[in-house]
Amino acid sequence: MKILIIKNKRIGDVLVASIVANNIKKIYPDSHITFLCYDYAAPVLLHNPNIDRIWQINDQELKQGLNLFKLAKELRAEKFDLIIDLYIKLQSQIISVLSSSKKRIGFDKRVIPFAYTHKIPILKNRISDYGKAIDDRLNVLRFLNSNVPLDPHPKLYISHNEQTTIESLLKDKGFVIGKPSVMIGVLGSDPTKSLPLAYVAELIDYISTHYDVQILLNYIPAQRPLVDKLLALVKDKSQVLPEIMGKNIREYILIMNNVNVLIANEGGAVHIAKALDKPTFTLYSPYVNKEHWATFENDHKNESLHLKELKPELFSDISSKEIKKQTSELYNHFKPEKIIPRLASFLDKNLIS
Repeated sequence: MKILIIKNKRIGDVLVASIVANNIKKIYPDSHITFLCYDYAAPVLLHNPNIDRIWQINDQELKQGLNLFKLAKELRAEKFDLIIDLYIKLQSQIISVLSSSKKRIGFDKRVIPFAYTHKIPILKNRISDYGKAIDDRLNVLRFLNSNVPLDPHPKLYISHNEQTTIESLLKDKGFVIGKPSVMIGVLGSDPTKSLPLAYVAELIDYISTHYDVQILLNYIPAQRPLVDKLLALVKDKSQVLPEIMGKNIREYILIMNNVNVLIANEGGAVHIAKALDKPTFTLYSPYVNKEHWATFENDHKNESLHLKELKPELFSDISSKEIKKQTSELYNHFKPEKIIPRLASFLDKNLIS
């Protein structure tokens, strides 16, 4: 049985969607699974034994109409028996409707006619402690077979050679394997998902003062100017190792696998850490719905904080659209002195000393 899973979106979305591939192998053990995703997100699927082929596409190229129809034609030629569209945008709907596959599953949203043969309802709220993002994807699997026990946890797979190489790199940069360490995701995927740098600096100073740890910063090379601005605000940089950074998603995965805990703005970095079974402390942007993306917080290892929990009055009688417009102003209320008590409790429980 040939199956195509479509999730051409961001890194965290693709990683969460990978649980569908992981569990389908239980439902259809002899199936051949192709996972269609954007090239920049593909590293989270590398070495996954449940995915037989990663079909990578470039998001900018796909926006050109001719390229989209060319891709649809190539996928049609594969003659998939089943298509599972977890993206549900015009691109994936076109791919689905032109595929000629007899069984095409998508979420129950407004779509072009005949895009899917079966539509799965989107949950209004989460129905488990896993989080709504996980619950929605498990519902797709239950539609295929409600009797198979499902594993809700996304997973990352690291080869022995990768682990050996990254350990050597870390040691060369002054990282001590086995000594307690903290990764701090200093920037979100965009400014609307990023705690102000001055506040991040205060969190780093608190950690440096109260814990004997190695502090790493998660950023990409293009963000180094912003990281330098952050470092200029940090009072004690003696425990910070800013030169250790992942040049790409795969390197971040390998580095994170050797770190004890992650403190970060909500995003793909958090989902990666959770998939590596690392304790996470997540800070949510004021406009992001925590209910949708806070996964596995039934586990004491994973905690998070939203400004709404600290100052609910700021969110009364205001639409989600207005919240997003006011994100920058709202972030000013997300002060470190409000975050630190929860952060300290998290570190005391999860940081290996």
